Amino acid sequence: MKAMREIEIVGNEIPTLRIDGFRARIRLRRPEKRNRIEPKDLEALVNFVEEIHSNSSIRCVTIEATGPSWCSGYHLGALAAREKYKYGFNEGCDAIASIKVPTIAVIGGNIHGGGTDLAMACDMRIAARSIMLAMPAAKIGLQYYATGLQRFVERIGPSATKRIFLTGESIQADELLTMGYLTEILDSDMLEPRALEICQAISNLAPNAVKMTKKAIDDLAGLNPDLGQMQSNHLASARSEEHLEAMKALREKRKPNFEGS
Repeated sequence: MKAMREIEIVGNEIPTLRIDGFRARIRLRRPEKRNRIEPKDLEALVNFVEEIHSNSSIRCVTIEATGPSWCSGYHLGALAAREKYKYGFNEGCDAIASIKVPTIAVIGGNIHGGGTDLAMACDMRIAARSIMLAMPAAKIGLQYYATGLQRFVERIGPSATKRIFLTGESIQADELLTMGYLTEILDSDMLEPRALEICQAISNLAPNAVKMTKKAIDDLAGLNPDLGQMQSNHLASARSEEHLEAMKALREKRKPNFEGS
């Protein structure tokens, strides 16, 4: 096994990539903000994916987080100013989904908003049985972005996707397991041992066969929706009166008024 190596990133809150033999470990590090993703984090994630693809010793990738929340999604202020930044949140999640080796989200805390897609972009999601998930996009006047919705429908089907996106309700781990969003639920102290066990099992397989099989499965699950139109609708919703009213209501700590929309 090669020696552990960690990519140094300027800034204490930006995610890190640590390469520990056959396992690459991406860690989110903004616990005081529920591991909210910032634009500079997306650049780091895209760079990590390039580093992973260039390192033939890596057989699997885990995405982990510091603190009681796994990820609360993207900074909404940055969403409204998308043109200022090199990458959008969808491109960060798409980059994770493009990783050629198996990926595992190791979820020890609650998942909100775009964090649900960051986890969905992974091949497997193992979670503490105490976690819950909530997707508030429609509450704040947003149609979710195209590739994110596509991932949900491909991986858990339209019915479960509608349960998550069209209610905005908090969903507990046991239901997430039943609907196929989670791969396994465990006691919190068993998450890391199980993640290591899965990574070791993957590392014992033929690496090229694993990569080709992952790609074949993803291709077989693919659909052919009009992603361009869907993405246009997402961008339009980010500029809509509904979204502006929802964000104003959040700042004013009141219920949004969608009457007449």
